[in-house]
Amino acid sequence: MSLWNFLKEHMLENPQQQIREKDASFSFDETVIWAENFAKKLCGVKCCAILCSSEMAASMSLLACFAAGVTALPLSMRYGEEHCNKILDTISPDAIILDTNSEIAVYKIKDSQYIAHNRHPALIMCTSGTTGKPKGAMLSEHNVITNVSDIADYFTLDQSDTILIARPLYHCAVLTGEFLTAIVRGANIRFYSEQFNPAKILELIRKYKISAFCGTPTLLSMMARFSRNHATEALKYLCISGECMSAEVGLNIHSAFPSCKIYHIYGLTEACPRVSYLPPEHFNKYPDSVGIPLKSVSIKILKSDGTPCQKNEEGLLYVKGENIMLGYYSDAEKTHEVLKDGWLCTGDIAFLNDAGFLKIKGRNDDLIIKSGMNIYPAEIEGAIKQDPRVKEVLVYGFHNSFGTLIGMMLVGEFSSTEEVKQLCMKLLPSFQVPSVIELVDELPKNGSGKIIRRNLL
Repeated sequence: MSLWNFLKEHMLENPQQQIREKDASFSFDETVIWAENFAKKLCGVKCCAILCSSEMAASMSLLACFAAGVTALPLSMRYGEEHCNKILDTISPDAIILDTNSEIAVYKIKDSQYIAHNRHPALIMCTSGTTGKPKGAMLSEHNVITNVSDIADYFTLDQSDTILIARPLYHCAVLTGEFLTAIVRGANIRFYSEQFNPAKILELIRKYKISAFCGTPTLLSMMARFSRNHATEALKYLCISGECMSAEVGLNIHSAFPSCKIYHIYGLTEACPRVSYLPPEHFNKYPDSVGIPLKSVSIKILKSDGTPCQKNEEGLLYVKGENIMLGYYSDAEKTHEVLKDGWLCTGDIAFLNDAGFLKIKGRNDDLIIKSGMNIYPAEIEGAIKQDPRVKEVLVYGFHNSFGTLIGMMLVGEFSSTEEVKQLCMKLLPSFQVPSVIELVDELPKNGSGKIIRRNLL
């Protein structure tokens, strides 16, 4: 079955469910008609970029690409013109869909250099890094159907639910894990396309009786600070992903939304993206775990010598399944670096705990090695966030004439960096105490509210 027929079948099973943004709305059956009509305008197109200011418009354009059998390349204005241009230069699509003056239209691009892959990608999802050349993960229709089906198997939304989508569809976790999963489960969908604003999101949850919401630990932690002033009784499900989360942060989020079932989930774009999830009944005991693999996914954790890790032993995480990408667009070298005998090297350091649940320690390339000690920035950040004065924190490694050092940027209620230094000395072992501390008003974030991690090593 094609991806479009798979989605169309589910939409027509729930024809009156709604896709909304502000005052605009389309029922599922109206959306099917619109997508198939707009698909006719994509005749002859091989790869179409989608750059809409409205995420609802982007979602409908995406479905039209699926209906036309055209490879979709989602972009997001929230990342700025330069970032979008880097992706357009790298992939070189032959058309682009824009929603100028509230009208969705397709424009052909002259001098396109796009080369169709021998296995048709439904999507090219570019990694969200803000520096360097983007990598375009090619995801097949089968990849998407497999992952959406697996997510829908455990994320039990139904026709009575409304999910609020507040992050760009440019992110695979949002496109697959929220938008397409909501379609398959028959839930109503409401988009919020404005800038990162926790108080505004909470107001929308109250106003529209939102029952499901997904976000990063950073976003949900900020929402937790505002939640006492907002009625969120309708909220039933929270999904947390996108960053390593400490147990303390997870429990703080749960205390702010005590009636919610919380799924702590893990994935990466190259896996379409979902790899694992923690069932909500285990969240209070293992809030920093990302649980068990999806039913179609296999995992293994290997030591540096290539031998399997035992429980509680850290190693590099590999993933295998029908959700794993075809490869990176026009980059065989990088593809071969991460795809080995059908296994995807995630680049994440992980282990299985005594309960058999997966725990992510951090990115292998974020690892700070200081005086022979392995230091994970996420561990330091989690420890510091135990103090209620800390709002946001970012830890990074850097080199100078003295060797490898640790730096910290922090947003919080502190009068001086010395006050922060004393807190670090209280909460951290000596080898983890930062050498450089900066008090800042705000940490840099991407379009989904995820903190942009500096890499000075």
